[in-house]
Amino acid sequence: MKRTRFNLMMPSVFLISLFFIACDDDVPVENTNALNPEIFFESLSQVEAAVNASYNQFQIIYQRNGYVFPDAMSDEVVSSGDPNFAPFNRFEFNATLENIAQYWTACFNGVGACNFVIGNEERMRTNAATSDFSDTDVDDALGQAYFLRALYYYHLVKRFGGVPLKLDLETALEDTPRSTADEVYGRMIDDLVLSSQLTFSKGTTETGRVTKEAAYALLGKIYLHREMYSEAQQAFNNVTNHSLLPLENYRDNFSESGEHNDESMFEVGYNGEVGTEQERWAQTGIGTSEVTFHSQDYTGWANARPSSKVIAEFEEDDPRLNTAILIDDTNTYGPGDAFQFPCPGCVGGPVWYKFSQLYDEQDVSENSGVNVRIMRYADVILMQAEVEMNLGNDQAAIDFLNQIRDRVGMPRYGTATMDARGFPVNTPDQIFNAIVHERFVELSGEQQRFDDLVRWNLDDLELSIFPDANFNNPDESLRVTRNYDPNVHRVMPIPQNEIDSNTAIGPGDQNPGY
Repeated sequence: MKRTRFNLMMPSVFLISLFFIACDDDVPVENTNALNPEIFFESLSQVEAAVNASYNQFQIIYQRNGYVFPDAMSDEVVSSGDPNFAPFNRFEFNATLENIAQYWTACFNGVGACNFVIGNEERMRTNAATSDFSDTDVDDALGQAYFLRALYYYHLVKRFGGVPLKLDLETALEDTPRSTADEVYGRMIDDLVLSSQLTFSKGTTETGRVTKEAAYALLGKIYLHREMYSEAQQAFNNVTNHSLLPLENYRDNFSESGEHNDESMFEVGYNGEVGTEQERWAQTGIGTSEVTFHSQDYTGWANARPSSKVIAEFEEDDPRLNTAILIDDTNTYGPGDAFQFPCPGCVGGPVWYKFSQLYDEQDVSENSGVNVRIMRYADVILMQAEVEMNLGNDQAAIDFLNQIRDRVGMPRYGTATMDARGFPVNTPDQIFNAIVHERFVELSGEQQRFDDLVRWNLDDLELSIFPDANFNNPDESLRVTRNYDPNVHRVMPIPQNEIDSNTAIGPGDQNPGY
């Protein structure tokens, strides 16, 4: 069986016109709108180039908005007033904001790249008989494209609700009407089922590529969001070949040296040495980490500091706190502990440490190539706990929660210690509270909290008050309110330029409240 070896570093250019760059043979950069499939997909390098391009838009998505939208709209962070962040933190965004349009465009460019691979299946299979790639290579290429298309649509449907379903090469996005959210989720499920059947397992494909396990994990996540708990249980049961890192290696979940570890299930690749700004985390305030706050707090950005609410959620002896957040002036970081808290130029208060690329690792003037972890196994285990709780399997849910606790050496649920800490698990409601707590601390700052609150119908309760200023004041009159309306802000507006340019979408198709 012939096996494809895909290049680990994604191509450097892939903008609106969808560019492809080869892995080994240095195929020239080409505009896919001008590509003729009759003269493409004739070699392994061309298949590789097309698949690589399907990944590339995630580098753009996670430059800024992949963090800002879900983090700013959650209760995990407080804003310093940065204009890119504050509208989402305050729920004052509208359809004309440029970064909403950029996010929409990047996601649909990614969908288009995936469609280019999927739509040429017949061409690839015909050529496989006489070329340097096999039907097995075609299967894997298609499996990756189906997964990535589903992931792009997952980002779209979470942020916008129903969106155009563009699934072929012939129909232009500008002529495609909105589908319902249910229709989009249905297509995502179909794509991920196909991906789980076609992709290779972890350890049998090149590091950094979509795997069968990642496909099952995302499929289970979608089933969970759709309250299809039996289907989610089955999908998660197929997630094998992964394990939680021990406590001493916990920071490897977020460091460059720990990329593609056994807990990591899917990452967006970045290059710290070469390429364009979209390929690296530029520590000079340019490009990827300009507004992500995860790496830039110590140089003065501090756009989104951890809220007092998320800090208070950690138990005092939880070792995950020091990995996630720099809290006080006992913390130092950088080469030779050169920097002290609070960071130079910061607006005061705690800052995120979990995703800092340079602390204690390299000179602050250098670019970092740390990959963004999109999905890790700890998230899967916590979702399994939630699924088992909803299926009435209380002990199974507790057992999954205790896997997370055991990894960091914390007391187990179902013990007198945890009962005394206010986390008994004797009823389904108590188990649910434990799940909420554990996801809050384990996945803090990892773009999960807002969507979790929406799924649990806790968003109105938790997001109507700023999670910092006067948050704990019992006097309601002194608590600082946000503009959150669950009937409006669970989704963002369809970008105005899409409404203006799409012949099949009019002002009446805009999300309510915008």
